[in-house]
Amino acid sequence: MRWTEAGLFLAPFLLYAAWRASVAWARPSVGWVALAAVAVMMVATVWVGLSHRMDPGQTYVPARLEDGKVVPGHGVRLQKP
Repeated sequence: MRWTEAGLFLAPFLLYAAWRASVAWARPSVGWVALAAVAVMMVATVWVGLSHRMDPGQTYVPARLEDGKVVPGHGVRLQKP
């Protein structure tokens, strides 16, 4: 697993721990917590979109079984006739 994926996985837990720790000083509003959650989701969505995109002109070939093994989906450049 890459460090970025581990960080994205741990982000909600760390934010929850920070929120619980901050409750001792002052109670944060639900609006701020919801805004932080939406911001984390937006960052994760952009990261996934940018890191798993295909080059222009490629067509997606879905995952399939070949000889009992799963061949993951991938992009291929179609040849022009």
